[in-house]
Amino acid sequence: MLFLDRCDGKRIKGLNPFQKIIPYVMTTRNGAAVYFSEDIDIEPAMHLVKRLNEEEKTTKYTLFSVVLTAIVRVLEEKPHLNRFVMGKHVYQRNYMSTSFIVKKALTEDARETDAKVYYEAGETLSSVADKVQKAIAAAQSEELSPDEKEMYFLSAIPGGYRAATALFRLLERFNLAPASMIRSDPLYTSVYVANLASLNLPAPYHHLYEWGNASVFVVMGKIERRAVNRKDGTVQQRRFMNFKITLDERISEGLYFARAIDLFRRYMANPTVLCTPALAQKEGVPEAVQEPLPIVAASS
Repeated sequence: MLFLDRCDGKRIKGLNPFQKIIPYVMTTRNGAAVYFSEDIDIEPAMHLVKRLNEEEKTTKYTLFSVVLTAIVRVLEEKPHLNRFVMGKHVYQRNYMSTSFIVKKALTEDARETDAKVYYEAGETLSSVADKVQKAIAAAQSEELSPDEKEMYFLSAIPGGYRAATALFRLLERFNLAPASMIRSDPLYTSVYVANLASLNLPAPYHHLYEWGNASVFVVMGKIERRAVNRKDGTVQQRRFMNFKITLDERISEGLYFARAIDLFRRYMANPTVLCTPALAQKEGVPEAVQEPLPIVAASS
């Protein structure tokens, strides 16, 4: 390794011996993968999306944009999730991003492409929804992205893929991979999200990609209605979504992961807090959500 730091991250120093040895014991992301399955009440998010779309006409709000905003807010508050392992070392990523697949059209034979969205600290639901809307529109256009052009070019050369990937991995080994390629590659991202709810499909457990450095993969499953007992003794039909989450165990530890997922659940229960930037910071956690957030009851 020629350089300690990379164009997309800074090598973490001060890890304890156990944290340092883990990448040598578990050498691949999938060998170090841990899996979570979470059923989350999305009724508050669906009500918020409906209200915002009725009030505003310039930005299109969706459940997907609420989920991405909650993920970005969790990344801000739980920065270990924005780490990655490369060359047996742990790095802190120097940006926040999500990547996801976009189909050119909702048909089986329609071409798929990837979208990658970058975020700044203090993003709100409005800013995230706007970025996601623009990214999807760009991905669904007929014009090929730079990555697609590269893939088509390499596919026309015998052995092109093998040579290109081998060269890139060599540069990666010495932390010399071009920043421009890493920036555009959707697999060099904080979190990869698959929205299978848009296809009305259940969420499977998904592997982590060995290419790139994404340490978190989130799958959104189809929406289901369930009967929920309310405090007043009545029964209400509410919408739930199953999330399958895959994490690289080497970037942190189990309790940290559990608390991060709980924070995501609380944001989904109270999505209105995502409409404004995180308030005064205290040890990296906005004061607005330091206490457990109460469940917002949707009207019957």
